Amino acid sequence: MPSTISLITDSGLMVKPREAWTEGTNIRLAVKHNPEIVRGWIMAEVGRLIKDVDANKTISSDEELQFCCRSILDEHPTLKLEELRACFNMVRQGKFGKLFERLKSAEILEFLRQYEGEVRTEVMKRLREEERNQRFEKTETKIEPLNLAKRLADVLNDDTPLPKPQGHGLGARLKKKFGTDE
Repeated sequence: MPSTISLITDSGLMVKPREAWTEGTNIRLAVKHNPEIVRGWIMAEVGRLIKDVDANKTISSDEELQFCCRSILDEHPTLKLEELRACFNMVRQGKFGKLFERLKSAEILEFLRQYEGEVRTEVMKRLREEERNQRFEKTETKIEPLNLAKRLADVLNDDTPLPKPQGHGLGARLKKKFGTDE
């Protein structure tokens, strides 16, 4: 996965959703450390999307572009920079449906919601399944059935007497308090 620096400088870089999620840079964290660069990068990405889509009704003024970028930051702070690019690439490829000659802030924000709800959810689901399978495989190799059966038999056949109660538990304290020593 490319670093954030190469992501910011290479506008042609294709990013896959899984890589974007696992190795990406959180937008909120990036804005915290480099607000001007990150905001500028988001504006450039939105601008590229607008140019590539070539819709009749689109963001046309600086104020609309700034509003769109602020809305992305406000509504999607958990996105990663790489996910933003992956989502916009999917829009260019038509994976979220036809645009019908309109690409304003509302449509861009809807694409991001779709991305989070469909694509990111699927990526996270697959990663959890893989993690669960890896844990299961590790556990399966650690516990061999014969070894487990032998250890269980050893525990059941152990004649070591259990330790006697010390008289410090709840029952002993109640007996002392109420004087019912039987």
